[in-house]
Amino acid sequence: MCVRGVLLALFVLTVFVASAHAQETKPVILVSDNPADLAVAQLLAQKLNATIVTTPWGTLSEEAVRKIKVSGATVVYVVGGPVAVPDVEVKIEVKVKRIAGKDRYETAAIAASMWNETDEAVAVEGTDELGIREALEKARARGVPILLVKGDEVPEGVEKAIEKLRAKRLHVIPAPDMNITKIEKRFREYGVREVNSTHVDFAERAAEALEDAREAIAEADFNTSNVTSGWELAAARLLLNAKEHLKQAEDAYNESKYGRAFGLAVAAKHEAKAAKRILEHVAPGYFRRHVEEAEKEIEEHGLEKAREELERAKERMEKAREKMEKARERREKFSEKVEERARAGRQEDNESQTLENEHMEYMNTTNATGEQEGIQEGMMGGR
Repeated sequence: MCVRGVLLALFVLTVFVASAHAQETKPVILVSDNPADLAVAQLLAQKLNATIVTTPWGTLSEEAVRKIKVSGATVVYVVGGPVAVPDVEVKIEVKVKRIAGKDRYETAAIAASMWNETDEAVAVEGTDELGIREALEKARARGVPILLVKGDEVPEGVEKAIEKLRAKRLHVIPAPDMNITKIEKRFREYGVREVNSTHVDFAERAAEALEDAREAIAEADFNTSNVTSGWELAAARLLLNAKEHLKQAEDAYNESKYGRAFGLAVAAKHEAKAAKRILEHVAPGYFRRHVEEAEKEIEEHGLEKAREELERAKERMEKAREKMEKARERREKFSEKVEERARAGRQEDNESQTLENEHMEYMNTTNATGEQEGIQEGMMGGR
């Protein structure tokens, strides 16, 4: 009886522990390392008390699959579409719930809708990684979702999310190339009562974007004069575009055109990162087309011809660059002449104004003297 009782107690304890463990097992959120999707996933993890597992964008790593298995989770939420996080339904054996739209904007909007209703939300431009970090910090502190917008547009999916959330207040993190007036107006049209914009130093934000682009290009750079495959040719072309956009961004920054500098720097960074991924033989979705076109060109015309065309592309960009530089110099000289004429005009205006002032002073003095004399004469005549 004693042994039987001990066995029964152990059985009950085992069942209890197993049940408690099952209840404590957190769901898993699987997401790529794309900054926008990752920020959305982090906020969702806070809301659902879930564990985050990341994988490089465009792939499902074996390490991510292993972590999900070890977690014991019975459900996995995937933030991002099959291009960002592929093969999930095949490689992961537990229940999968994918949170994904046609792009990052719609994906973030769908995730935000899981809040049902909230008093407030945070909006940020979807390609502004520095702004996304700031938005994440603000949203996390308030326990609210983030919504992604474009520079001068609030995507349709975001509009639907706003209607569902019924948010009364919205915090906007501006980007240097954002039409903040238009964005704020659109949100108010969607029923948001209070729209506040955080102060952002656009010069500093553009400078940070430039530095990020330089680092991305440095990481992806390789000898583009000696490509050996369609993969390398596709990467070389993207890298060439990235370098050109960086130069244009630097010029814009030097002219204090921070919005343009920011936009070009972001483009340069994304192109450089894409080139790096292609060199690693990862090219899902849109970037696959770049590789396919390069491979087709090599197949039809040969590798040497493809190299020559790449060099000609470099030369064309350099010539275009020289023309832009000369045009810029001509603009500067023209502006200097206009300023000189303006200064000369201001000097003439100043001289004319001085003469006019002296004349008016003379006239005022004369009038005052005449008036005084008349009064005096009147007084004397009155006597």
